[in-house]
Amino acid sequence: MPSPTLVARPDFTFEALDRVLEGLGWFLQSESQTPPLIPGEPELAVYVHRAKGTELQYSFNPVVRLRVLQLHGRDAVEGWNAVRRQVPVLDAPALAALLASRETKDVLLGLLATGELRERSSLERVAALRFHPEESVSRTAERVHAQLVPAGVPEAFQVLEAEKRAHPERSVLFAHLPGEEQRRQVLRWLIQDHPRSNPHIDAVLNSALVDADAEVRVTAVMTAARLQARAVIPALVAAKMPTSTREGADPRDRLFYSGLRDLVAGVLAGRPLPPEGSPKRERMAPLLRALSGPAEVLDDPTLLLHALTTPVDPGSPPQALPEALVAHEGTYRLRRSGLEARWVPAVEHWLGTGATLRRVRSPGFFVARVPVSRAAAAWTLAAAQGPMGTASADAEEAAPCTWAQAEQVCAALSRIEGVELRLPSGEAWEMAARGPDGRLFPWGNSMRDDGASRASPWGVAGLVGSLPQWAVDEKTNGHLLCGGREQPLCASRRDVAEADSAVLGAVRWVLALSP
Repeated sequence: MPSPTLVARPDFTFEALDRVLEGLGWFLQSESQTPPLIPGEPELAVYVHRAKGTELQYSFNPVVRLRVLQLHGRDAVEGWNAVRRQVPVLDAPALAALLASRETKDVLLGLLATGELRERSSLERVAALRFHPEESVSRTAERVHAQLVPAGVPEAFQVLEAEKRAHPERSVLFAHLPGEEQRRQVLRWLIQDHPRSNPHIDAVLNSALVDADAEVRVTAVMTAARLQARAVIPALVAAKMPTSTREGADPRDRLFYSGLRDLVAGVLAGRPLPPEGSPKRERMAPLLRALSGPAEVLDDPTLLLHALTTPVDPGSPPQALPEALVAHEGTYRLRRSGLEARWVPAVEHWLGTGATLRRVRSPGFFVARVPVSRAAAAWTLAAAQGPMGTASADAEEAAPCTWAQAEQVCAALSRIEGVELRLPSGEAWEMAARGPDGRLFPWGNSMRDDGASRASPWGVAGLVGSLPQWAVDEKTNGHLLCGGREQPLCASRRDVAEADSAVLGAVRWVLALSP
């Protein structure tokens, strides 16, 4: 049986804890002798209760301020209750808030505390964080998830059984897939792999049509149409389409989605369509074609239909790594600086919008996972003059650079790595951000409040941060700014005059394979 455990709030200092414990009859038996990283905050301490002999072990992680209290002995549970009444602790709501934070340090604290407490109410959020773009978060989430699942298996089965009894027409397993992107892709692969629906697919669609994610629901509408899933018509009619900008749809898209749902429900129910050759039927023609087979991409609306029904083509891994790169725990890093890269495979990508809409094949290239941070930029410029170890983790705010400074950072990093690293072309930047399916945003087809923390299909992150990112116009060799908070659409780009030398942007390097 695990020892009774508490996690104190990070702002509750060791001095305050010591006073509380002394008042409850505990005395400090020992503490770590090495100088603490934070003065007055020892990383280990042991208390013993004067009357009962119960032992309390305290540990402190100074990086995320994780304060763990474990009690041992015959009266450990009684001691746990007494301490909990006096010490402010992280409970389930506090953990949920930490796990939903945009701050990496808060998320890590929430994950580590969840693991210490075996807080199974956080299981779904922990599962989703396994796909977080920040490697430290995803790896910690994997470890904590493994801690939670074995202990929670019987309870999990009970939850699933209860959900199935309440909604026998739904797939409870689909509803618990971690991350909305995975649920979207499941639906799109169903379209790819099955000519018709069946009872198992119907159950998945019934779950998808009530999913919390609006894009999952819209994709389910298209899947129902393609697979002729007439059994889900009641769920289809009741499905809520995006109704507000908060759900990421502008007024035009909201009308489109609601019209799409009504049309699909009508087609599946066998309602008559407008007569052939009528103006209304002509306007509906592209949509009707998309409901019966792969959408022919002619314009932005048909590209959206394509994105909603086409699974991401993962492409092939690189056949050989450039000398400057090493494979490391499922990702790639520059050999000398340690900066992380992602692979954009040689597959077809839909790029542009409106009159510039086009399909372009990626040559296959590596791109920085995140923009170069202030610390990494400073290290790069200094290390280019002589050896200085490796760069720090490139996870902090991007370094603001002029065009000239951005080129200087790339040139310095190239000297360090012994290979040409340069700013991406506008097309390469868009491929890295958009993936192959023609989505509007790096994370999908609807706006999100947390878009800044979302990665593209290729795992490229930091695309819509506070700064746009420098790129090179592939036709004119001019200066471009792509992405950033003000232009989150993947196809957005802004020309910058060469004379405008004060404009700031972030640096994201690319490494092309040798032909």
